[in-house]
Amino acid sequence: MIKTYKTIGLTVGLMACAPMAFAQSSQDSDTIQRRLDALQQQVQELKRELAAQKASQQRENTQTRQLAEKNSSLLDNVGTPQFSGAIELGYTFNDWSESSKDTVGDMDFGKFILGMDGGEGPLSYSFQYRFYDGYRFLHHAWAGYAFSDADTVKLGLVQTPFGNMDYGYLGWYGNLPYLAGFNDNQNAGIKWDHSQGAWDTSLAFFKSDQLGDGNEHYGANAIGDSAQGNSEENQLAARAAYTFGKGSDYTTEVNLSAKGGQLYNHNTHESGDNWAVALGMNGNYGNWTTLLQATSYQYNAKNPDETVSGISDNALQIGAFGFNYLIPAEGQMYSASLAYSMDVDWGVVENLYFYNDFSYIAASGDYSAVNGGFGDMDDPMLNDLGVKVTAGRYYAWFDIVTNKNGLNYFGSPVDDGWHTSVQSHFGLTY
Repeated sequence: MIKTYKTIGLTVGLMACAPMAFAQSSQDSDTIQRRLDALQQQVQELKRELAAQKASQQRENTQTRQLAEKNSSLLDNVGTPQFSGAIELGYTFNDWSESSKDTVGDMDFGKFILGMDGGEGPLSYSFQYRFYDGYRFLHHAWAGYAFSDADTVKLGLVQTPFGNMDYGYLGWYGNLPYLAGFNDNQNAGIKWDHSQGAWDTSLAFFKSDQLGDGNEHYGANAIGDSAQGNSEENQLAARAAYTFGKGSDYTTEVNLSAKGGQLYNHNTHESGDNWAVALGMNGNYGNWTTLLQATSYQYNAKNPDETVSGISDNALQIGAFGFNYLIPAEGQMYSASLAYSMDVDWGVVENLYFYNDFSYIAASGDYSAVNGGFGDMDDPMLNDLGVKVTAGRYYAWFDIVTNKNGLNYFGSPVDDGWHTSVQSHFGLTY
């Protein structure tokens, strides 16, 4: 009975406390709900802030991109100059030199080149200056204007449109047409270049051959300040080329060119004339390149008497790189070049470029490259066999240059015999 009363009392007590517990639980739920609502509101506010920040960042990115594009466009229009150049050292061993044999060749400073190119809209310009051991000169300097995508006019010291462009040879040393002033020659005047489809044509007028009458220049020309005293003035040059397979990896360009004009003699103050024509072929077939060129020319000079100048009328005195030498006043020149470019993965070495340049001059009359041109020696021949090794910006040329009566260029003997010069040139481009 007592247990029954206890049970009833406990039950009544629990029933009395239940409303209070339920009331407390309800209050806690309301508090939690309010907190959840507050947290949800904060989350929504954070989302709105993040969305606003994202939109602001997108606007800033868009403005930054637009500003960069505007600046890039401005830089393109202004034409920020592009600087270029090279520095080179050279090693030479000449089989005709006793000192070269005694010392096993000689290492010397080669050249330092500084160039600048750029443009502004249709305007363009290019400049290059070269420093050598003991002399220096302007290689080229011109300003250009593009009238259209197909037509450009250049004014200044520009390359003569004649023969195979740009060099007419594939190695380091050069060939006889270059040494005689027919390929890779710069003159002072105005040139028009037109390109349409497979056709490339050029027409030029040159007031003078170089800036000055001396021999400190890159391309060979008649030297006004010399014993013979001729200079090429008021010259016209024209070139037309057609490229088969243009735009592909296998192209064949056939070109025909002609030039000529006044040959003024500073000693007699009389004017003769000169002319030259050339037929060339430039083939690019994958890794292979070949050049062929035949040139016929004649200089009709008004020279001082041979007894006064000491130079035969059958020879013309020309010069380049601070050096005067003689070529036949009339003749034909033939040149053939072949090269192969091979990419390799030999550490830093990335390319090997093999080449051979052969050239020959057939003089029309008696001619000698020495003794003032008097006499009749075998026709000049020159061959350059070599390889260029490229490793990034670094390069090295290795050449075996053989010649027979090769214009006495840089002291090579003219004695109807073959002579060899082994040369290496190490450089850095930038």
